[in-house]
Amino acid sequence: MPPLALTTLLQHALPWLSADGRAVMNTLVCSNGRVGSTQVLCERVGLRSRFQLNRLLRREGLPPYEELAGWVCVFYWMVRGDAADGRVALRSLAPQTRIEIASAYRLVRRVTGHCWKELRHAGTSEVIRWFQYRTHPPRPIRQPLSMRSAVRAAGPPARLANSSVAAAQSQPRRLALPGGPYGIAVRARDLAYIARGQAASIERLDLRTGRLTGSTYIGCTPSCVAFDPSGARAYVSVHYLDEIAIIDATRHRLIQTWPVPGDPVPLLLNHNGHTLFVTTNEDRLFALSSMTGRVLGSIPLPATSHHLALHPAADRLYVATRAAGSVLEVDAGRLRVLRTFNLGGWPQGLVVSPDGMTLYVANEQHGLDLIGLASGKCISRLEAHTGSVALAMSPDHRFLYTGRARHGKVGVIDLSSLTHRGMLQTGGRPAQIAFDGSGHVILVNEAGWLDILPLGGLELAHHESHPLDL
Repeated sequence: MPPLALTTLLQHALPWLSADGRAVMNTLVCSNGRVGSTQVLCERVGLRSRFQLNRLLRREGLPPYEELAGWVCVFYWMVRGDAADGRVALRSLAPQTRIEIASAYRLVRRVTGHCWKELRHAGTSEVIRWFQYRTHPPRPIRQPLSMRSAVRAAGPPARLANSSVAAAQSQPRRLALPGGPYGIAVRARDLAYIARGQAASIERLDLRTGRLTGSTYIGCTPSCVAFDPSGARAYVSVHYLDEIAIIDATRHRLIQTWPVPGDPVPLLLNHNGHTLFVTTNEDRLFALSSMTGRVLGSIPLPATSHHLALHPAADRLYVATRAAGSVLEVDAGRLRVLRTFNLGGWPQGLVVSPDGMTLYVANEQHGLDLIGLASGKCISRLEAHTGSVALAMSPDHRFLYTGRARHGKVGVIDLSSLTHRGMLQTGGRPAQIAFDGSGHVILVNEAGWLDILPLGGLELAHHESHPLDL
């Protein structure tokens, strides 16, 4: 998520920004102004070329890309300096943005016309005013970019003999998928949607053929996706646009968007599909009508949540709050906190056992926590899975998969004995985990690929340095 203090500061300074303008600003803020080339930024916000980016910046009343990125970098240093005690030298802040010290001093002078000492003396509020002099409210925009290029259809998939498809899918395989894929949702045995956070789109995976078949443009940084019970609609949290996107999952088209307060990440539908739960970086849990997007209620959280889970009885919701070191048990109907499980560490992925008696919590700092829901106490801890973020249980309830994003590994746990079965050395940065309904697990990797392998298997596709697209 982009730093909240800096994001809020710039939103107040530029209240006229459209959703597309906010997407560009939030993407720059998230990278502290160091996204890279204009082409990289275009890919992340869903623009076709630097010329389209330049036109967007002019319409939004913003400076050219290089200058704008420089301003964001300067603001990042200013905010970090404000948060520190005493005087802060730029030479201690520059390495955090991977800039040489001499280059950092030149960047400050080139962008603001002042030296670092003068900036610190003037204060952040005054430097914000200097930036506002370089901006201006835009003229009305005829058509937002988010309404363009709705679908990119791939060519027709190659026709394979059923025996060939079965043979190919019986082996571990890796599909190349650039654009920072993160979230995944599976519909029955035919379709999966994958959120490409750095490509502003949702990719389609045909589970019957094992091929990627096209993408749907959504908007800047789609994070998580969920199908409704009928499979006819899908809901996507669009991070930097502060909205939920709704996709017609039959025609694979964006049909509607709903605004939400703050940057949304995890979302979850209740069992009947009538209520959509979502959390944002405003540290709140929202319940929305899945038909109208109307906010039915909300509750404050002790910290931002990145993972949700629903009890099999559908009456309770579990919310992991990473920075607070706790998991909340919430009444899903009345939207009130029933219990708080203080685990310490950084609680992340959540899974409830099919009998509703155990809550499994991936704890990034100290392993896998098991909470007995009858007593509300932590009954066991598997320390072999320290660093786990994602968590998923296989449909046959035999295996638990733990994604260790910082280590490039995915652990496999045998649930019958709660023993460590093995570790998959995926490399990259493992993200969400899903199952195709035909005996395979799909491991999404933000480094740019999908690993698909049989349940319980501990072998990945060969030639891992060169992702395969079968």
